[in-house]
Amino acid sequence: MNRLLVRLVAWLWVCLAPSVWAQSSAVPTVAPAPLVSALIGELEIDHIIEVHVDRLADWNLAIGGPTANRAGPASAHPAWQLVPYLNGRALTGVTPLAVDLGQGRLQFHLRITEQNRDTWTHLLSPLTFQRAVGFSVGLEQVDPFATDLTPTSRRALLTVINWRWLLAAVLTVATFSMAFCALAMHTTLLMERYKSPDGRLSHRFSLAKVQLALWFFVIFGAFLVIWLATGNFDTLNSSILSTLSISAGTALGDTFVKAAGPSTATSAPQAAQTDIFLAPRWTAQRFMRELVSDDEGCSIARFQMLAWTVALVIVFLADVFDDLQMPVFGPELLYLLGLSTGTYVAHRLPEMQRDRQRSGAASLAPAPASLPTRSG
Repeated sequence: MNRLLVRLVAWLWVCLAPSVWAQSSAVPTVAPAPLVSALIGELEIDHIIEVHVDRLADWNLAIGGPTANRAGPASAHPAWQLVPYLNGRALTGVTPLAVDLGQGRLQFHLRITEQNRDTWTHLLSPLTFQRAVGFSVGLEQVDPFATDLTPTSRRALLTVINWRWLLAAVLTVATFSMAFCALAMHTTLLMERYKSPDGRLSHRFSLAKVQLALWFFVIFGAFLVIWLATGNFDTLNSSILSTLSISAGTALGDTFVKAAGPSTATSAPQAAQTDIFLAPRWTAQRFMRELVSDDEGCSIARFQMLAWTVALVIVFLADVFDDLQMPVFGPELLYLLGLSTGTYVAHRLPEMQRDRQRSGAASLAPAPASLPTRSG
């Protein structure tokens, strides 16, 4: 009986030993931990950088299998699927341009795609020149490699705004701004002609022109800032175009309304009237008073239009500073802006009617008697 049991155990061992040995040998080996050790190049949008990763070939072989170092499709090589990580956020879609497993080198072209636009917005805002970030590489949706480039040790500096391009943009904006201010101070660029109660033609600041100029410089400056930070120049949207169109339409409607009155260039002033433009004295009191006042005093329509314009400009600038993109105003907000500007234009009609009445009264005044002339 004992001999029979011994033979049975020996037979079971001979049958089961190969399968047990195969299972023990099938346990996957632990991949060596790579380490990001160096970064060559500038961390800036649309730049190419080179990353040095220690033990990259061993990791690629362990993850990809025996065919990882042979010729074949890129999907068989895990190293070609690596993406950069900045502050723990993966730049989706930014895969290597070149891979050198022997030297442990990777090349990436830092660019903005639809998949990583939100990540770039988070990394670049708020605006500054450079920002210290942690840098690594890794597979998407997997913990990135260990790195020596951390914000507290060997910092990697992310360039948000290149100072050279910023200097060019500042010079451009400053040139246009100085030219605009010079024209506004010595010409009627921001002013309109009107008839005073005593019948004289004079000039005052035009709310429609000021609104159009304000939106122009705000959108122009925001366009340059977004381009400096992201390199994207296709930033205008239908909402911004609608806002600028409403402002331009307000100035155009104001011009049409004034064209029907006697105080425009279409009606020749009388000889006793003067229409000489003098350089205005730029005081804040005069500027604000003339923006919100008509010939009868302060106007609620002008005040409402000015208030909504200032509020939307503040929201616009805050959104550009935080998100680095042109904001999108909803249709209701655009309707409200159009309603306020339409109310302003509608209130201009009675004002032009009063000018017409004053002009008619002046024309009915008796003319001075002329001296008789000799005929024949």
